[in-house]
Amino acid sequence: MSDGVIRLQSIGFFVFLLCSITPQVSFAQIVVTEIMYDLKSGSDSGHEWVEVYNAGASVVKLTDWKLFENGTNHKITGVVGADTLMPYAYAVIADNREQFKVDWPNFSGQLFDSAFSLSNSGETIIFRNASSSDSVASYQSS
Repeated sequence: MSDGVIRLQSIGFFVFLLCSITPQVSFAQIVVTEIMYDLKSGSDSGHEWVEVYNAGASVVKLTDWKLFENGTNHKITGVVGADTLMPYAYAVIADNREQFKVDWPNFSGQLFDSAFSLSNSGETIIFRNASSSDSVASYQSS
């Protein structure tokens, strides 16, 4: 064999070895599944919430994400359960965690707190994480 073939075989083996030991990165995907933005009657102040789903195969540290709406990035804080959202799991992010517990006393899922006020006529909300793509959801009243 010539020197060039041996080098190509060596390079090919090195690339194979590098690919086989490099960890595969999978990005978690947050999907908005439900938005409670307006009550049928009465004030919705303190009663708003957003349900999210981790459609990815990786754990998401949801407290590292921000909920962006109305020109503001809102911090997300863990309340019930860990700061992370397991793969293929749901969580609720409430604008008032205490009021959410009153409104939904039998809720046993993962709960996060934030501070936001959703428009009753509709808007776009974005979940942002510095290391992955944004998750965008829009809604409007019907």
